[in-house]
Order: sequence, then C-alpha cells, then structure tokens
Amino acid sequence: MTLDSYDLRLLDAIQRDASLTNAKLAEHVHLSASQCARRLDRLRSDGHIERTVAILSRERLGLAILAHIMVGLREHTRDQNDAFQRWVRDTPQVLECFMQSGEVDLILKVAVSDLGELADLIDRLIAITGGVTALKSSIVLREIKSGPELPIRGARRET
Repeated sequence: MTLDSYDLRLLDAIQRDASLTNAKLAEHVHLSASQCARRLDRLRSDGHIERTVAILSRERLGLAILAHIMVGLREHTRDQNDAFQRWVRDTPQVLECFMQSGEVDLILKVAVSDLGELADLIDRLIAITGGVTALKSSIVLREIKSGPELPIRGARRET
C-alpha cells in the first residue's frame, strides 16, 4: 500500500500522542474525523501501526538505573541463541535487545531499581547463556534523547 501525505501526517500525529481523538486528528491532518478513523483502521490492518502503548515514567516507577549491557558470545549455536532470546523475552527488566555486528554480539538496554538488581540481572544473564566471552555494562548518567518516534519523511508537522 502506498502512503499519501494524509497517512504520513496521521502516523506522525499518533506516534507523538496516541490519545488524540479522531476529531483532534482531523484538525491536525485536515480530514474529517470519519476519514481519519477509516485511515487509522487501514493503517492498523496493513501493519503500519503495530500497537498503541502508554509511555510510563521509569523514575516514578522506581526504576532508577538505566544501563546498557554489551555481551560477546563464544559461539552462536541455535540452542544458545534460542535460550538467550527466551531469557530476554521473559526478563521484564530488558527493555531492548539487539544482535549486532562489531565488537560485541548483543546489546541490551535494561531498567532496574538499584545496582544490586543490576548485578543479579548480570549474574542471571551469564548463567543462562553459558558461553559469554565478554560482558561490559554501562550505567546511563543522563538521558539526552529517548523516545519511540520515527522520522517520517513527507509528514509536514502542523503547529
């Protein structure tokens, strides 16, 4: 499906504030509320909108420590990869995980309440993967930019 400028503006508006009503979206993108609703339904069914979520305050929920954990693995067997991926999916402290090329094989972004919880998480990580050859963790001192918004080309922002 080809996205037109209205679709792009709709996507841009809802990624910034998914709680906007169809009437408010209509003001942003210059369509009727019913057209916005139909387009949003189509964008969902076509997979352009994966899900709608609320962004919670990590600090207010007591998750004071944000860290990145870089992991190097000895080998990449199917069993080891499956075990690691299962552990990541089952560990709520892991916010993001990427398998990548370069100096480390995996990078995790984790949120925990304190350094003790971070140490416990790292211990569990080492135990589940077995073949860890390198592990480095870095604690985030200050978030400068963080968010789920994607750059959408052709979406003229209305102010």
